[in-house]
Amino acid sequence: MEGDVLKHFVNRDVEVLVGGVWIEGHLSPIVKGVVTLVPVGEAQQFYGPCAFKQDAIQAIRQVKRQAQPVPNVETQPTDNQVRSSLEQVTPGMRFVRK
Repeated sequence: MEGDVLKHFVNRDVEVLVGGVWIEGHLSPIVKGVVTLVPVGEAQQFYGPCAFKQDAIQAIRQVKRQAQPVPNVETQPTDNQVRSSLEQVTPGMRFVRK
């Protein structure tokens, strides 16, 4: 991929398609045609920086991250009595042939 396209993604969190595999990381400044991705988030514990030629990049896209993960909140119904709409119909009328 050309450097003109990549320069807009420098110092941002991106996903890069290289050899059919999406690699996620923070794009460091490009030096002599070599792109360096530093892992972000939980991947920092397991992976180190990744470097490859800019010609090897097939596609690139920016990753938008939320400042804080959204907590899972379970909502409980306020009214414990659930009513059915069939309560208005008598049992004899529920299965009447028309």
